[in-house]
Amino acid sequence: MLENSALVLVGHGSGRYPDAAKPVLALAESIRRRNLFTEVAAVFMKQDPPLSAALSLVGAATVYVVPVFAGRGFYTGTLIPREIGLTGQVTERDGRRVVYTEPAGTHPRLPGLLACRADGVARSCGWEPGQTSLLLIAHGSARPGGAGETPRAIARALTAMNHFAEVELVFLEQEPLAQTWPERVKGERVVALPLLVAQGLHAGQDIPPLFGLIQGQTGPVDSHGRQVALATGLGAEPELEEIILDLVRGSP
Repeated sequence: MLENSALVLVGHGSGRYPDAAKPVLALAESIRRRNLFTEVAAVFMKQDPPLSAALSLVGAATVYVVPVFAGRGFYTGTLIPREIGLTGQVTERDGRRVVYTEPAGTHPRLPGLLACRADGVARSCGWEPGQTSLLLIAHGSARPGGAGETPRAIARALTAMNHFAEVELVFLEQEPLAQTWPERVKGERVVALPLLVAQGLHAGQDIPPLFGLIQGQTGPVDSHGRQVALATGLGAEPELEEIILDLVRGSP
């Protein structure tokens, strides 16, 4: 056990879709059962318990705060630290030490995890991965400069694996927009993989219609002359738990 240490997971959540919190809550519960920390809690940007409660939910002298987000951006770089009252990677306050880690999506294991997920989806459809296109769908940001650094790094790593016929990256809120996917993807068989942790508004409502699907459907389906299978968010991956623990172990 990390003596007198607490873990706080930060998720996006959704005011309209409370179930969006389930993957992060499940991660917190699974880690709690391992008795590695004195306390484990989860807070959310868009639902209760809120970000502002992060440090009041735990009483340990050392607190590790891990953003369970798919990449770096305004939320992880500005909003979360501001709402929790963090001053940097390590914040010393009121006799407590608060360590803020990198987002889960920046971990070097993630491209391999995504490759395994997409490979499984392709094979479940009877498709050879080497003859299947991989379409990554990231959130992005409409703010100047966007939020594409992490998704682009993931796309480059997946391309370098040479496991899929092609790897294309689109965004929900910045260029290239997700709606342009038919112009960008060349293959006839496509695995669409959201770079999102939970099945909230985006994964549940915004992404399926891109392929003529409704919430809860995953295909495969005929769309724009292609066969498309839609994967679920990253929160369902057991490996995400190990990524979170790695981030804690590698923190100062």
